[in-house]
Amino acid sequence: MLTLPQTPSLRLDGKRALVTGASSGIGLACAVAVAEAGADVVAIARSADKLSALEEAARAQGLSLTAQTLDVSDTESVAAFIARQEPFDVMVNACLLYTSDAADDMQCV
Repeated sequence: MLTLPQTPSLRLDGKRALVTGASSGIGLACAVAVAEAGADVVAIARSADKLSALEEAARAQGLSLTAQTLDVSDTESVAAFIARQEPFDVMVNACLLYTSDAADDMQCV
């Protein structure tokens, strides 16, 4: 039987983190986990309503999370957004941009 490694205690106090795809699924879970580890999280996704709910819920629990509506497929907007930010220490990319239905043609931006 495979013995799984134990996850070490992870603290990200004082770190800035960018999490894409943060409005649902794995991205939302990662945004919350990274914030719970102490990081100041900037959560980005396309869904303004879901991001607003995430930001409100996170702040209600005392987490440092700021939501920003952004479509990562718009590379110019992403570049402009990043240029306005302080440097990030951590990035979690939990979004995938599908350029066709074929799995062979997937690209992540």
